This record gives sequence, C-alpha cells and structure tokens, in this order.
Amino acid sequence: MFIDSHIHITLDGINFKKSRERFKKGNFKKYIHNIFKGYKEKGIYALRDGGDDLEVYKEIKEIARKENIIYKSPIYALYKKNHYASFLGRPIGNKYEFKREFEILKNKGIDHLKIPLTGLVSFKKYKDVGEIAFSLDELKYMIDTAKDSNISVMVHANSKEAVDMAIKAGTNTIEHGYFIEERELYNMAKNNIIWIPTLAPFGNIYYKDNKILKKHINVIERVYKKHLEIVNKGYELGVNIGVGSDSGAYLVRHVEGFFDEIKYLNEAGISEKEALKLSFENGIKALNLTKEEINFIRGIKNDFSRSRHK
Repeated sequence: MFIDSHIHITLDGINFKKSRERFKKGNFKKYIHNIFKGYKEKGIYALRDGGDDLEVYKEIKEIARKENIIYKSPIYALYKKNHYASFLGRPIGNKYEFKREFEILKNKGIDHLKIPLTGLVSFKKYKDVGEIAFSLDELKYMIDTAKDSNISVMVHANSKEAVDMAIKAGTNTIEHGYFIEERELYNMAKNNIIWIPTLAPFGNIYYKDNKILKKHINVIERVYKKHLEIVNKGYELGVNIGVGSDSGAYLVRHVEGFFDEIKYLNEAGISEKEALKLSFENGIKALNLTKEEINFIRGIKNDFSRSRHK
C-alpha cells in the first residue's frame, strides 16, 4: 500500500479560512471520517501531518484509529518568533522556550517534531523563500533533543543555505527543498536523509488554469521546472525520496494530491511504479513506523496484491 509523507489534514486545498473555521467550530468529525475513507479506497493507509495550531489532534487520532489509518502528527510545529508558520504551531524565541514546548509536546504524545526553517516559496519573486529563522546551533539543539527521545524531525526548508543547515544539524527529513543544488543532494544521500520534494503545489498551479495566480505564471513555471530538474538529479544521485503531496495546500486536494505528486515525480524522470515503491519504502522511514505498524501496512499490501492477481 501507499504512504503520503506530508499532508495538512485541517486544510482542504480550496479555501484556507473556511477550512480552518470548520475545525474551530468543531464541525469536522464526519468530514475527517470521509477523508480517511477516501485515502483507504485508493490504498493510502499511512499519513504524516505537518501540524497546525488548532489543537484537534486527539479527535483526529481517534478517528484515524476507528478508520484503521496510521496517522502521524507533530501536534503543532515550533517556529521562530516573528517568522513564518503561525498557523502551523507555536512560536519560540530561544532554547529554553523550545525545551518547555517540547516537553509539552512529548506529554501530549507527539509523533515527530516539525520545525519550519524558512518561509514559503514566493509566487512573485524567483528564489524568495524568506529568511532562515534559526541558527545552526539552535536547530542542532532542537534536533538533538528530539532524537534523544527517539522522536524524528521534519524540517521545512527552502534554499540551498537552509537545506545545508538542516543537513548539518542532522534532520531526519527535509520538506520541500526548493532551490537546492547538487551539493545538497549529495549530502542528503550521504547522510541518508529523506527528502520530500512536494512537487504537487506548484505542479497543480502550473497545469491548472488558475485565474488568481495567472499573473505570476512566469515565476511559477520557472520554480516548478527547476524543481523537476533537481528532483531528477536527486534520484540519479541516490537521494532517499519520499512521496509527500502537501495535501491541503492551495489546489492540492486530499487523496487526489498523492496521485498528483506521483504524476509529477514521473515527469521528473521517476517511473510511476518506482514512485509508488518509494512512497512505501521511504514513507516507512519518514513516519518512523513501529514494527507492528510496518507489519500492518505490509499485510494490507500483500492482501491487495493477492486480490489483483485472482
């Protein structure tokens, strides 16, 4: 079966504000049940979330349990004060504040730690991703602290400088990684870091006739095609690429987004069969699945294979 290693369950890919209001008002249980059912119908049984500031993880975890879905959550991201990611989590200003929040997250049952290191990729200005939020010393401290508790770390990072920092700090996975070059690819491969390139957000904007962003299409096309090239190079160099759709991001719908990502990985030179294989093999590592969870996923995978050959 398949694993989507980067989603945002509280966003719907259509309307950011309305989607979040649904969860703030508590009118989301039936909605989440249906989303999880949709994932299962397409063979996607494990999901890794990027976090939010809405404190609804307990209810979502319970729904996932009832639906027999493996759902991994950072609960909320920890971002640097006065930087990007307010809707993803809580701000921290120093190591003391990180330690305090991290202990809270551990007590709540965190599955992985999410650290936004840069901002979003701009539609308006090529290579604009915002400034790097943390120093190398701060980032390494957070990652080492998490690893001491056997908690894996996902770092949202764009630009070669930010990704280089995340590699040096010892992250488990790098999310997005736009505007990196061969040196960062080589170092990711060397250090067995999993890369979740999330092509779907830019791919969907580029290929769909989006009137809102049409005036920025030249930058969007340039960003998307450059990312295709670097994903191709990363695959050739042996980087451990995982499949993360970033579902919930603008124009990336849940369930559909996973197969959008597969399609764009194929456009980057990775066959559909290989991309689906990577989603499973590197997804297991990205989600830090237990032996029991791995056996569960493999059991579904084997049942699916047998049913196809009857």
